[in-house]
Amino acid sequence: MKKIFIMFIAFAMLCIACETDFDVNAEWEETMVIYGLLDLNTDTQYVKISKAFLGEMDALEMAQYADSINFGSYDTSGNYIDELAVKIYKWKFNEIKDSVALTAVPTIRDAGIFNENIVVYEFVNNNSFLENEYEYELVIDSGSVNIVSSRTKLVESFSFDNMANQFKFYKPLNPDTTKFTLETIKWSDANNATMYQLTVRINYTENNDTLYLDWRQPLESTENLTILEGKSFFSFLEASKELEVNTPNTVRRFQTIDLYLTAGTADLYTYMQVNEPITGIVQQRPYFTNINNGIGLFSSRYSLVKKGMVLSDDTKDYVRDNLGLSFESN
Repeated sequence: MKKIFIMFIAFAMLCIACETDFDVNAEWEETMVIYGLLDLNTDTQYVKISKAFLGEMDALEMAQYADSINFGSYDTSGNYIDELAVKIYKWKFNEIKDSVALTAVPTIRDAGIFNENIVVYEFVNNNSFLENEYEYELVIDSGSVNIVSSRTKLVESFSFDNMANQFKFYKPLNPDTTKFTLETIKWSDANNATMYQLTVRINYTENNDTLYLDWRQPLESTENLTILEGKSFFSFLEASKELEVNTPNTVRRFQTIDLYLTAGTADLYTYMQVNEPITGIVQQRPYFTNINNGIGLFSSRYSLVKKGMVLSDDTKDYVRDNLGLSFESN
């Protein structure tokens, strides 16, 4: 769950960085920053809410104060006093069918230039609050700014197509030009989704420790498939800092392969594209938000998981004999 929090913070900070036209002499104005993704396949839902700030002090100095980046405050006993009313409304046919109030959860994030105290709002998807074919509206009232809101449809459930339970990235009996093979991962359409990203989790043991590597694939927005290349798989292992051999007694063994496939909305896809690292001559970043009276993103994704796949013996033997990464055959 900590990783999810970190992802929320990273996206929110990126969103803050999108604004380029600040007037340092302008009258102070409170700006709410939102990042939340509803996920029909996850029990607990999270929305990160913070504020953009501008003042007369040095920005790095102001960032050290919790009230510069968070709404609410702490009393003398360290208890958090929330000042936001956060709700999500369930709509269909222009009528509100249900609603849920989100609870503020003060959280300590990893160290950085900002104060370590952040606030994440959450609710548990009980009684099928999240359902296909409904629209969901986030409404936030702080009492001091205009009502902040945003709407999204849900990315609906989908599934992997039938596939073998084994990855064969190397076939030694094939001709030289086809020894390194391809594995194709296919899936069905997810309604309201326009982007997909597959992560291949490689589980292994190192001496007595159970570890994993995440091999993340490029975003796919045109076809419902991702092709895994054998050569790319071996190159990924060779380039992984986690596999640098530090002692002559290191022994590693492959365990299982898990697939994590995330489908996202058009808004999420646009937000991610806008916030990619700038590599061209033009350094000004374009701006995107779907939040009314605030900045950020409120949208949806669907997280699909398939566990327990394995590597073929020939693939493991190739790693053992050619990559020098201290892997042994099981």
